[in-house]
Amino acid sequence: MATVKATDAVSGMQLVGLTTDLSEGGCRMSTRKGPFSEGTRILLEITKNGVSLLTNATVVYNLKDQFMGISFEEMPPDQAAILAGWIKAATVQVDPRLTST
Repeated sequence: MATVKATDAVSGMQLVGLTTDLSEGGCRMSTRKGPFSEGTRILLEITKNGVSLLTNATVVYNLKDQFMGISFEEMPPDQAAILAGWIKAATVQVDPRLTST
């Protein structure tokens, strides 16, 4: 889980919240305010352990006025490397004894 700030690319309105279900293609953002509408283009800033990732993204769904599904647009290599590092770190934390057969 990481903190996230989403800024509407047109209006400049900002929402803050937490991100979950982080993947190479996008994430889910929970927010206390109503989320942006489907199709809204946003600038997304995700911060975890003092490291920030900045990328353009699009809202692909909103759910119960509490969650947004976000699809990342193509991101610069330095930002993609941050994302890949977070995903790798999350998979390494799984106890190998739980996955052995």
